[in-house]
Order: sequence, then C-alpha cells, then structure tokens
Amino acid sequence: MVSVSMVNYTKDGEKLVAAAAKRTLSRKDFDIIASSMGDDEVDIWVKETFKRGHFSPWEHSVYTFEVKCSRVCSHQLVRHRIASYSQLSQRFKVVKEYKVITPPSIRKDEELLKLFNEFVNKAYELYMEFIKAGVPPEDARYILPQGVHTKILVTMNAREILHFLSLRMCSRAQWEIRRIAWSLWSELLKVHPKLFRYAGPRCILYENQVRAEPATLIEFIKGKAEFTISKCPEGVPKDKIRDCLLKTIKELGIDLRIR
Repeated sequence: MVSVSMVNYTKDGEKLVAAAAKRTLSRKDFDIIASSMGDDEVDIWVKETFKRGHFSPWEHSVYTFEVKCSRVCSHQLVRHRIASYSQLSQRFKVVKEYKVITPPSIRKDEELLKLFNEFVNKAYELYMEFIKAGVPPEDARYILPQGVHTKILVTMNAREILHFLSLRMCSRAQWEIRRIAWSLWSELLKVHPKLFRYAGPRCILYENQVRAEPATLIEFIKGKAEFTISKCPEGVPKDKIRDCLLKTIKELGIDLRIR
C-alpha cells in the first residue's frame, strides 16, 4: 500500500540541467549550448554541479509523482516546502476505501497485530456511525487513526528532490518515508539516470561534493567507490557508512537489480 509512481516530468531534464550549468560559463545563446550537447557532455556538466556545489541548474527540471502512504508519512512529506501538493481530502469526502498502514514492528508480533487491527477496525465503525448520524466528514475524521491510507500528488524540482532524498533515504529517517524516498529514487533512475545516480542519503550527497569525481550510489553500495569523508553528517564513521546503507537496503527489501 506504500508506493510512488511517476506522473509527469521534464522530458529533456538531464540536458536542461547540464546546459543550464554550462550557460553560466558560456557566452553562446542557450539554444546553441543545448542543441550541441551530447550525452557525454551532459554527464560532464552534471558532475560539474557537484564539484562546484552549483545546484541551481537542477531547479529547471520538474517532476510530478503520486505517493500512496499513511497520513503519518504525508505529514512528514509536506514539511518539504519547496513543492506543490494535492492530497485526497478527508474533509469533503467520506472515507470509503478504508486502509491502514501497519508498521513492521507491529506486523511481526501476532498479539500486537491483533490488538492493532481491532482498534483500527473499531475506529472506522465509529467513524461510519458518526457519518450516518449526520456528523460532517470534517469532524468525524477526528476518530480515524494517523495510519489511515492516503494519496497525494507531489511536484518538486530536481534540486529539492536531491535535498529530499538526502534526508529521507538516510537510515535515520522514519521507515515509511524512507521507503517512499528509495522508491522515488528508483523511479527517477528510470527517466533521468544521469542526474539521480549521484543522488542518495546525506552521506552520498556530502561525499560527492568533496571528492574529485562524484560516484554513484550503486558504486558506493557495491564497494566500487570508497568514502573519503571521516564520518557522515549523522556521525557514522567512514568504515561503517557502507554497512549502514546495506542495512537499510535489507530492511526495505530493495532490489538493486534495477540498475
């Protein structure tokens, strides 16, 4: 029930970002810069944005995706303010497709899972009783649990996504929004791999801004690239960062065969 799907995106976003980066150092007209740029040069200029810490060109490429998650998760998501959101309303629409996201820590314990299901089912029974009694949906919803399933449309530019992924792919992030972040990263790799293969948790973003050449998240995970920073921004020492990444991959069941 927790998922991300791409709805729309700037089709030539990779070249747009690269050409925008080159724009700052070239006197040529933009159409000449963009039209003469091949795939290899796109990769060169994307890497250059990391080397120079120059991410404003990323703002020109925009992405819209639908997130299906709990209200617990959507409350965290909308804290990322450089974005546009359209969420399924509980004020104007009666909740008829009632689903609740169950945390893994509860799902793995039969007794706790039984108690959890009893509570969320009773909450919905009372919700529908209130609706039938004439209580407006905007008031009846107060009894629904925070784990109730929702759908939200999100639009972000590539720079904000880079920031979002750095915070929410991190092992310190709450499990559900971490799953959303890794799923979003997987979707982005399908459309703009030249941009987002260098994205990842804060350890990756920080590392890629200080090393001579940025490396991909997959290269770090597979041990083909070594960390040079003494510790990640969360305090994990250099020799433990890869283990931290692998732990998250195992916990979330991420299939690295996607790339």
